[in-house]
Amino acid sequence: MKKELLFIFVLLIFYNSKAQTPIFNPSMTIVEYNVLNSPSGEEVDKIIDGDINTKLLDFDETDGTGFTVDLGGTSRIATSIEITTANDAEGRDPQDFEVLGSNDGTNFTSIASGVIPCISTRFFKRTLTFTNSTSYSYYRINFSDNECNNVEGIIQVAEVQLIEPNLNISENYLSDNNLKIHPNPSRGNFKINYSGNEKLLSARVYNLTGKFIKNIDMSNFSEQQNIYLKNVTSGVYFIHITSSNSTVIKKIVIL
Repeated sequence: MKKELLFIFVLLIFYNSKAQTPIFNPSMTIVEYNVLNSPSGEEVDKIIDGDINTKLLDFDETDGTGFTVDLGGTSRIATSIEITTANDAEGRDPQDFEVLGSNDGTNFTSIASGVIPCISTRFFKRTLTFTNSTSYSYYRINFSDNECNNVEGIIQVAEVQLIEPNLNISENYLSDNNLKIHPNPSRGNFKINYSGNEKLLSARVYNLTGKFIKNIDMSNFSEQQNIYLKNVTSGVYFIHITSSNSTVIKKIVIL
């Protein structure tokens, strides 16, 4: 049974390689899942080649845009997925994903699925975390037939990476353990609490379509800061809380 994580996950972006251990590398065997209609130079292998200037492009997303990676006899525990937007045509970005794991390459178990908020920024990497404690030697990623403009029927992604947990991450980095928002949902009045050591810089609020709503200066932050969003409609928003080393993107709900 799928573990639907529609907005229940925390999105983390780290800019220091010590905070994460990537699972995929370009030498691994990757095969398409479902039928991909890709032009020359934009085939499935480009999605794990480590180069954000290349991409996987699928002109027929009706059956999904997916791929399976053979880890080459090793098994790893994935707890997050990195997705990097491609160079152009932001309307072709996928809106949702599913991660599945297998130890025989045939029988796959759904680990996580969720929504990817649309955003206009190109070459933008977002990391979506999920709960998983099982080690797998094959991983399958699938983006269903749902792209941001819902018109072209085309999906493109620059890079996808699965991340293995690193228990030695410094408390200087933002995480769900040291960064809290409450109450949530709220009527636009909420508090941000942070117990880490890294200096916070700012918090930026976006709506579901990626439209910028508000910038909040966090440079004078001290353990807790009150936030008030005025004149915003009820709905789901994302707040990007940034320090010098990392950014956490969290969902907030305005009633």
